[in-house]
Amino acid sequence: MTPTAPSASSPPSDPDARDPARRLRRMARLCAALVLAIITLSAWLRLARSGIGCADWPACYGAVWQAAAPALPAGAETSATVLAVRLAHRVLAVAALVLIVVMLASAWPPRRHGWRPALEAGALLAVTLGLAVLGALGAQSLLPAVALGNLLGGFAMLALSLRLASGRPIDAGTGARVWLWAAFGLVLLETALGGLASASGSLLACDGLSDCWAKAQDGPAWSALNPWHAPALGGGAGVQWAHRLGSWLVLLLAAPLAWRLRPHDRRGAAAVLACLLLQAALGPPMASAGYPMALVLAHNVLAAFTLALLARWL
Repeated sequence: MTPTAPSASSPPSDPDARDPARRLRRMARLCAALVLAIITLSAWLRLARSGIGCADWPACYGAVWQAAAPALPAGAETSATVLAVRLAHRVLAVAALVLIVVMLASAWPPRRHGWRPALEAGALLAVTLGLAVLGALGAQSLLPAVALGNLLGGFAMLALSLRLASGRPIDAGTGARVWLWAAFGLVLLETALGGLASASGSLLACDGLSDCWAKAQDGPAWSALNPWHAPALGGGAGVQWAHRLGSWLVLLLAAPLAWRLRPHDRRGAAAVLACLLLQAALGPPMASAGYPMALVLAHNVLAAFTLALLARWL
């Protein structure tokens, strides 16, 4: 007996074909993985350029910012590792851009999934193109504003990708919503301060909260807060003090919030708590060990995850 061919009206066997919203979320998860890899590679390039992880630390730290020194340490721009990381960064960036365009096409028209995914996919594309322009125009710039723009732009891409991957935000009530926005704003400010600390040559400006505050009494110590101010080694104690104090404020505000939101998103709350506790545990050994590249990269990734996970709840 000849088998009967499936009718044209039969539903497709692929569940993603029957549920476009599910397909969009799967693409968003893949995009988040790509963006995380891009953030890590970008951070490695930025930190290696400033001297983090260099062989004769701390003497080699910040050679790129010293007027009497060459633009970069010898071979820093042409080493095989740097070239390989830069190539991988560009390949992943192109792949992410293509995927984001496909996601935007899948999210429109808004009547298919609602306005929220469509607008978030559009914002994701806008941030991606903005970072491409910033990279082209500021490739040789040493201003902290350029590094800060790349840092926050990458974190915004991760946050938007995770929001698209998670579907609808949680409904935790008005009180928790206000608390959530406050925590998100504080984490965003803390992230910016951390970016300024590394991009302005302030990592070795002081040691410990009290030492940073004592050195911050000097007026020029706060000049590093201006991202358009040229980096200067030995300054920036004010930025370090604000960043170290902010880390404790983030822990005191965001950790209870995550605990309160456990009934609404158990896995998300556990992830936020883990990121916060790991950040708190990582800071002191990272500073005492002389900011090794592996720990600084881990610090960067944890900050990105903390900000993105909070953004999922907004």
